[in-house]
Amino acid sequence: MTVSLEDARRIIAAGERYAIHLGQPVNLAVVDYAGILVAHVRMGNARLQTADISVDRACAARAPAAPARLVNHAGGEGGSVGDEGFGGWERPEPEPGSGLTGALPLRRDGRIVGAVGVSGAPAPLDEAIARAAAAAF
Repeated sequence: MTVSLEDARRIIAAGERYAIHLGQPVNLAVVDYAGILVAHVRMGNARLQTADISVDRACAARAPAAPARLVNHAGGEGGSVGDEGFGGWERPEPEPGSGLTGALPLRRDGRIVGAVGVSGAPAPLDEAIARAAAAAF
C-alpha cells in the first residue's frame, strides 16, 4: 500500500490551488512509503533552491514508516533501527512529522504510505499548504 501517481497529482493540485490562493509560489513533493519521489512541482517563480528542500521534507515526514533494515548514507546496509548506532541513520522521531514544518505523512488505514513536503514560502504558510495538500489524500 503506497501513494499512486494519481494520488500524488491530486495532492499536488490541491496544494497548488491553496498556494495560489495565498499568493505564495512553492515547491511541492510527494514521496511514497519508501521515500521515493512520486511527483514534484515547482510553481512559477518558486525559488529554485527550495526544490530539494520540499523533497527532503517529504522524506523526513515519512521516516517513521521506514523498514527496520535500512541502507546507511555510506551506501552499506545498516543494522536494525533498534540496534546501537542505527547503522549510520538517526533514530526517527517518535511522532510522524514531529518537528517538521511544511511536511506531513500521508496515511491510509492508519498506516503511513507516503508524505507531502512543501518549501518556498514562510514556514507557517509552507505548513498550511502542506495541510491543504494532504487533505486531498
